[in-house]
Amino acid sequence: MRADAAGTLQALMGLWQIFSRQGSIDPADRDRTLSSILTRFARVRSERDVFEGGREGVQTLLTATKSPAGGSVEDRMIDLLAGTSQSGNSDAHNQLVEDMIRIFEAQRLISLSSIFELVDHLESVAKGEKVNTALITKTASRISEIQLPRNSLSSMEKNTLSFGYWSERHIEAQRKLNLRAIVDRAATDPKKLDEVRGLMAPFLRDTLVGLNYVHYAPPGAQVLYTNPLFVRSHDFVGLGTPNSCWKETEVFGTGWPSSAGGKLVGSLVNLPYALADAEQNFLIPSREQALIWGDLVPQLLLSATIQRWWNVTPAQLHWVGLHMDYAETRLAEGALNANRRQSALDALSQYAMPARVSKVSDLLQAGRVKDALDNVMPSELFVLAKDLLASDKSNDAPLAAEIRREAAESPRELNYEAISRAFGTPKPTLANSYSPELLNLRTFPTLMGYSSRILAESWESNLLYYAALADQVHLAPAELNVLVPAWTRQTVEHIFATNLEDWPALLRSLRLVGEDVREKSRKQAAAGAGI
Repeated sequence: MRADAAGTLQALMGLWQIFSRQGSIDPADRDRTLSSILTRFARVRSERDVFEGGREGVQTLLTATKSPAGGSVEDRMIDLLAGTSQSGNSDAHNQLVEDMIRIFEAQRLISLSSIFELVDHLESVAKGEKVNTALITKTASRISEIQLPRNSLSSMEKNTLSFGYWSERHIEAQRKLNLRAIVDRAATDPKKLDEVRGLMAPFLRDTLVGLNYVHYAPPGAQVLYTNPLFVRSHDFVGLGTPNSCWKETEVFGTGWPSSAGGKLVGSLVNLPYALADAEQNFLIPSREQALIWGDLVPQLLLSATIQRWWNVTPAQLHWVGLHMDYAETRLAEGALNANRRQSALDALSQYAMPARVSKVSDLLQAGRVKDALDNVMPSELFVLAKDLLASDKSNDAPLAAEIRREAAESPRELNYEAISRAFGTPKPTLANSYSPELLNLRTFPTLMGYSSRILAESWESNLLYYAALADQVHLAPAELNVLVPAWTRQTVEHIFATNLEDWPALLRSLRLVGEDVREKSRKQAAAGAGI
């Protein structure tokens, strides 16, 4: 019961966090909504209370997101998790929803609609209504799909995969539940039928936890497709210490094919990173990679997963692209004008290490503009343009004038705070939050031969680069919801680094993926024009 209560409450809190971050819940309603959810779990005394708290929590979230009454609870939740408060008809939205449903089905979870419909029906049966055999059979059939892992495991694999007695018992109790027999024995006894609510509490917990998993599923999501017990195996009890339910999420049992990715232990507080950490074991590099990417890859994957671009406008994509072009132009001018070069390097020195600034300076003096630009990150280009525009307001260069003109025409959407929210990255370690933002910090170096979460979170280039890329090939912002995860996975798999200090390998891979996207776009344009 403790695990079910903790899992259900944390899953509801996770959904509240997602809806709040995406703007589905009005800021004025957020505290009241969370307080309402928490209050119900302060008086949990039985599995039935856990179920009622979970169901009321779902209804509270639907009310807070202004969901229409009478619709499917499951469909509405999926629509909200896809990242838009209104069900859209775009191909990108439909594809995202379909991917979420496939993962939900792969985990053999029971939909919220089916759980609530079954409980409501049993309540009606207690009042004399005829039993709906088809409904009960449908739910019982879904339960029967829960299968244990294969038995061909070594002793070490069993010990690691099966860490935690209560998660095993949780799955075994679900497998042995004979719903049809329970209903038949209860007949029309209201008290016995009411006990079914408590029996459905573990299934409701898994479904709510699964919805969090579905939203944060990393690109590819192989661990969720290959292990149908991954959600149900989440161990909220762990070692059984008092604070185990609230510890950061950790990955256990990875490394063996039979374990199918292992399991997660602890709370859901670090779920996005933990899922990405488990998923990186399924990525196949095309070339050699240094161990530095053990911390960086999960951060890249969750940055592509958490962010949503339904409310981003084409003007914002173009504004980011203009900043990149302006910064590149100013650096290129530095090859011909010493004063221009120094002003650009002074601005760059605020965000890049001195050694790299010196290297860029030498390359510009030698006239090697392309090589110099290859040593500047996209995030540095963006903030470089921002600083140069602010320091030289008299600059009437065409790109500078265009950036200022567009910002003046659309001040609400074309400002640096809005761009930070749209193309920033989550920073759970640096900012203690998964809300995307740009901090414009120097990229943290390796420390004594090791990478770190701080190094990973200080890398802010990918989403800004993808925004400029989308503008160049004339993509609609909504398409980024599907394309960015795919581009991120390709970027990770194409990294070629043989030592821990070779961080430019990520930049090279990023640009390689960009060139591939541009080349495909050119070919499509040529084919469309009949060339």
